[in-house]
Amino acid sequence: MKPILVAENISKKYTKKADQHLNYGVRDFFAELLGRSGNLEMREDEFLAVENASFCLYPGDTLALIGRNGCGKTTTLRMLNGTLKPDSGSIQINGRVQALISLGTGFDQKLPGLENIYNAAAVLGLNSRETRSIVDEVVDFSELEDFIDSPVGTYSSGMTARLGFSVAVHLNPEILLIDEILGVGDHMLQNKCAAKMQQMKKDGVTMILVPHSEGKIIQLCEQSLWMHKGKTMKIGNSADVVASYLSFLDKLAVSKLPQDNASIDQEKPIETSKGLLYGAIFDDTDNVEDLNVDFVVNGSKCQAFPTHSTVTIEYDFLSKTTTNNLTVTLVFYKKEDGFHYGKISTSNGTLLKHIRSGRVHCKVTIDDFNINPGTYVMVMVICEGHSFLYRNVVQEFVVENDGNLKWGIMDFSYHYEVLTNTPA
Repeated sequence: MKPILVAENISKKYTKKADQHLNYGVRDFFAELLGRSGNLEMREDEFLAVENASFCLYPGDTLALIGRNGCGKTTTLRMLNGTLKPDSGSIQINGRVQALISLGTGFDQKLPGLENIYNAAAVLGLNSRETRSIVDEVVDFSELEDFIDSPVGTYSSGMTARLGFSVAVHLNPEILLIDEILGVGDHMLQNKCAAKMQQMKKDGVTMILVPHSEGKIIQLCEQSLWMHKGKTMKIGNSADVVASYLSFLDKLAVSKLPQDNASIDQEKPIETSKGLLYGAIFDDTDNVEDLNVDFVVNGSKCQAFPTHSTVTIEYDFLSKTTTNNLTVTLVFYKKEDGFHYGKISTSNGTLLKHIRSGRVHCKVTIDDFNINPGTYVMVMVICEGHSFLYRNVVQEFVVENDGNLKWGIMDFSYHYEVLTNTPA
């Protein structure tokens, strides 16, 4: 089978000085005219946003680009889409490309949504009859029937994302490039888009995605490319690549904690949690054993409670290692997709700094547990300085509805007052 997309050692350099960007661009343009293209000689104030990235995709393949902000993911997508030219390397594309990279890109903000659909189709060479045949599907999928004749400039970010995605997937692309802008949409939109992409994948569409959560990577992409500061750190099976990436993030987070006089260094390898949704795990009985964790609401142990409950989390464990800088962090994730909701940590103080070894028994009380209804997991992270002693899922719990309508990820406590009521 012939590859549909091949990127070989593609690199892109930028200058750190905004006022030199145009100047360097003109110089490089004329250098290319003189046959000196592909020169990666770096000027003093330049850096590589992407360095020697390579991958080969076949029809139906899906590739996730992952990494921290600024690692080169979007620059890579822009090179594949043709809006940026690589400074070295080559890109070979054998199919029709549709891209959804920047919110609203390609839309005329002054024109209605309907006219923007026709314009997008015309750019791809569709005639009026072909365009009319897909308009209803585009509008129906976007759920913008009531606003399709309004200027796109009046749309919210979520509405713009819905229209952009709907246009991109209904223009019959053979290669689909999508940045993490779908993160602006609500949970229902994200699930709808994920289902559509799964169907396109079955239909043989090649996709390169920048997902907004690790859970989406596992759901949508067999392959992943992890980038860090422009360099390819690892490429291959998504499970393996995401595992390495999450382990890197956890080590990085621990390294930023105050070390003081930590007594041990990390030696044993870090594994990954089931489903790769909740980060790296380190379950070492040489360091920590006999761990107990309870949720207490209204004086009773429980694993289900309503939003806004006062929740006490009580835990104890035996520390078998001599410690000088012990910290415990509780991290909360949505069970189904690994969305990280927040954390509570003793690193914001000196609560456990005096503990050297033996049994540790603590409790923390959350006065207003305002996470919206759903099923969640709690990961406990026990560290000595920069090193893991323990990191694993210790509790699964359910937040129940309190009878009110809920939106978003948190349910704020609030009180409304009507200050004026002037008759019309």
